[in-house]
Amino acid sequence: MPPDPLGLVLSGLLPFGGYVTIQCQAFFDESSSHEGAAILCLAGLIFKKSEAIKLGHEWRKVLQWKDLPYFRMVECAHGNGPFANLSKPERIEVATRMIEIVKRRAVQAIAVTVDNADFLSVMAEHPRAARVYKTAYTFCTHMVIAGVGSWIYANPKVGQMAYFFEDGHASAPQSKSIMNDLFAVPEKAEQYRYAGYAFVPKRKSYAVQAADLLAWQWSKDKKNQLEGRPRRKDCESLLHLHHNTGHLDRDGVEKIIVQGRLMEKIRRAGPIMPLPEGMFRKLP
Repeated sequence: MPPDPLGLVLSGLLPFGGYVTIQCQAFFDESSSHEGAAILCLAGLIFKKSEAIKLGHEWRKVLQWKDLPYFRMVECAHGNGPFANLSKPERIEVATRMIEIVKRRAVQAIAVTVDNADFLSVMAEHPRAARVYKTAYTFCTHMVIAGVGSWIYANPKVGQMAYFFEDGHASAPQSKSIMNDLFAVPEKAEQYRYAGYAFVPKRKSYAVQAADLLAWQWSKDKKNQLEGRPRRKDCESLLHLHHNTGHLDRDGVEKIIVQGRLMEKIRRAGPIMPLPEGMFRKLP
């Protein structure tokens, strides 16, 4: 099994150490189809560079243990793809081990869900914002990145941050546009400790697969909440990791766009909104 290509990229972007943000996305609806999904989830994990590399080594060992080419939470949960050869207890054990690796290596989890219909409704009333946020994916991308900025705000000693995104998604160019516009402003590049960004294939990067696990779990948890079902035990375990998660309905989206004057604050170095003490994990 080849090494995680993320390690090579990290060596180039962060030769003297630093931190890493891995972002991934997942869609959920009744048909489990990406197209026309009711809720979009975007999730990110923050790692110290050295811990991201250690995660890769441990992740690969679990995959080799069960002769799996990659880890994808939706396939593990339902016994599809390469997981079809594993029994349910074996799949539970694989997921449990992966969750423990994430909890051991990541320092912060960030996830946001938004109702697509609510998002489109608000954008229809605010064409200026709609020109920036063409899709809910673009909007959530900025929310997760803003969350990283707020984490850095709580940890001002962080020197550099590299940003990684899942490659191959149809909306990847939108994420690239957000990054380019944001970090073209010197004050924002400094605020976010910007060292560079890259798009990494999910099936070849263990850290991106870890972010996929978080995205699936938080999406599923939100769906369970809406349908009155209890939280999954594996999600409960994963959320022992210090996390900041939330769901944006119509009021939430509108508050950020209108009351938060987000368009103005994009251009300033500072958190999007006031942060309660202890909201983001502070490093020792």
